[in-house]
Amino acid sequence: MKSVIVLKDSLAPGFLANAAACIASGLFRQQEEAYGPEIEGENFKFIPITKIPIMIMKQNKPFKELLKRAKRNGLKYMLFTREGQSTTNYDEYIERVKGKSVEEVDVIGIGVIGEDELVNKFAGDLALLR
Repeated sequence: MKSVIVLKDSLAPGFLANAAACIASGLFRQQEEAYGPEIEGENFKFIPITKIPIMIMKQNKPFKELLKRAKRNGLKYMLFTREGQSTTNYDEYIERVKGKSVEEVDVIGIGVIGEDELVNKFAGDLALLR
């Protein structure tokens, strides 16, 4: 398995980090096989982290096209929007995006997870975010 997160590179570093964290937390939900075991340290535990690569790429096409590409490749995907990033109230976030099309929201990132070959096909023309 592999994962790619594509972000709008015009975001400030803090917003980029927040978007990547939010996308990863949603994308990896119910993906138990993606996590390693808890590791015993001396008088503490290291929490499980993902065993699969997570590449962070910059957007090169409209998110609507990237969404179509994710669907066409049969990948699990998650969109993240400015509507979600600009509130700390989950109910407000729901109201802002519920029933909306991708054109009606301000998408700032998309994450995908799936088999290596399919994720590579999705991300083939994307550059790393640097």
